[in-house]
Amino acid sequence: MLRSEATLSRKSIDDAIARALACLRRHFRTPPPLGVAPGTAGTAGPGGWYHYLDDPSPGVTASAVGLYCFSLAGAEFERTDQVLNYLLSKQVKDANGGGWAVRTARDFPIVEATAWVLRCLSLPQTRTRATSAALDSGVEWLEANQNTDFGWGSYKGQPSRTFTTALSVLALRESGGSRAVIGNAHKWLIEAQSSPHPAWGPLPGSEPTMLHTSFALMALLSVAGTFPASAVNQTIEWLTERLQPAVHVEKETAVEDYDVPYVHNGADYTLQNSLPHFAGPITLTALLHANADPLQKKVFDAITEIVRTQEAQDPARSGSWELPRSPRRPSIWAVWPFVAALSTARAAIFPSTDGTATLLFPGCALIQSSSTTKHLTRRLLIKNALLDWLRLRKVAVALWGIAAMAVVISLILWRTGQFTLDNFLVTLALPVLILVFQILWDRRGSSGD
Repeated sequence: MLRSEATLSRKSIDDAIARALACLRRHFRTPPPLGVAPGTAGTAGPGGWYHYLDDPSPGVTASAVGLYCFSLAGAEFERTDQVLNYLLSKQVKDANGGGWAVRTARDFPIVEATAWVLRCLSLPQTRTRATSAALDSGVEWLEANQNTDFGWGSYKGQPSRTFTTALSVLALRESGGSRAVIGNAHKWLIEAQSSPHPAWGPLPGSEPTMLHTSFALMALLSVAGTFPASAVNQTIEWLTERLQPAVHVEKETAVEDYDVPYVHNGADYTLQNSLPHFAGPITLTALLHANADPLQKKVFDAITEIVRTQEAQDPARSGSWELPRSPRRPSIWAVWPFVAALSTARAAIFPSTDGTATLLFPGCALIQSSSTTKHLTRRLLIKNALLDWLRLRKVAVALWGIAAMAVVISLILWRTGQFTLDNFLVTLALPVLILVFQILWDRRGSSGD
């Protein structure tokens, strides 16, 4: 009789987020002073995280993303000042302002790192006088490196890509960048859509993917009214159709590889950029940001799978998720997309700090706090199931009610001597006729379906 499609517990989401943040706390790194071996430094100096969390030295992008994770989860990180000190020390100033480089780029600033640092420095808990100056300089650098087509590559002159453009739009929107720059970037994203689909690929006109569509959608939604509601709904439908709850990685975007040539001290170098992506949780985050209905079985199942697949056995990777190319190493890129999805879903589904959500049917869920009696959900579902059954069979129930009444009246009249046995048997013909009529009516309804 119970009719529920899926169930979610607020506690299970909270616990998964807590394990992810514990993983980040456990792998926090401080760079060793000059002449000191890695791993032997104290905790007072600058610090952060690297892409591979087990690496002894921090990196710029991962440190910004790690701190961003705590903000997504609404949690405080006790060593925020150390991360900020590290990020400020790594800003590279030039004529265009100040950008940030990845650890393997020889202090050559690129968009992928700069945009993430700007998102981090834009958080309320990171705003100080020192970070504000660095943030303003970073915004100046990012805007100066927008291409003439209004998209972004890794720096000005590199081919504009969907991911770098969407990431730059989000960073500028969060850090108070130029509305004109953001508006032009929105035009680039809209024109870069992969016709005939309401979706995007890594480059303009390329085969669309869930990952790039999700990032483009979030960037376009960053300014109200930029993307028509009808277009948003089409993209939501496209993403929802392709979202597979048990699949976190999209084959086409598991890693986004491309070369970034650059010049350093007069010499030519090439940065082999490899960006691990988790399209599943990022798609879930984008759908919820786009106000897609969270009370859907596919959404509930996706959240359940994220919680289920979090690493809990291996102490070295506990709290993270499996990185496809390096399954034995914990990575910041296998933490933040899941924290973002869980935090966004938690806010969309649960109005209070605890409880359970039972999905009755698409668009309708019963949210039950932990203080409510355990049997309330069961009683309500049984009641709803009975009401549904009565609504579907109201004609049959009415006919059987009439038939039952006729039998009872005839039986009373016969037992009191007012009816002979022949009269009683003749009277029973009415219920029989009603039964035959009801059977024929049911068959008519079935054939009509």
